[in-house]
Amino acid sequence: MPNITWTNALSVGDDAIDHDHQELFSLVNDLADADLSDSFLLGLIGRLENYTEYHFAREEEFMREYDFPGLEDHIAKHKMFVEWLHTVELTYRRSAESPFQISDLVNDFLRTWLVDHIMNEDMKYRDFIIEYMRNKKK
Repeated sequence: MPNITWTNALSVGDDAIDHDHQELFSLVNDLADADLSDSFLLGLIGRLENYTEYHFAREEEFMREYDFPGLEDHIAKHKMFVEWLHTVELTYRRSAESPFQISDLVNDFLRTWLVDHIMNEDMKYRDFIIEYMRNKKK
């Protein structure tokens, strides 16, 4: 499966958050490139869980600083993602599916969700903050 590539079109204008997004891309690409075993897949899912929770907390704090009006909706989307990832992990631990089956499911979902979330959700706060800063200079 080809790697997903970060481009400047995905930048939200904050270096720390952009770096987080690039790290998430890297984790997704690690999944696509891996020779899978149970322990590797569970370890990578654990890294994704930890990193997304860290990133989501940072991103939500960033939105709070600017009093972003879409914060609660954004938090709800983050929670749904974290719950989905936990469900995938639990399902995999309890199932007889191969790591390749779960890997494909996770990889397909993450590729779509991550780019869609950045382009359609994160860009809302980027646009809001750009406008906020423009008005602040007046």
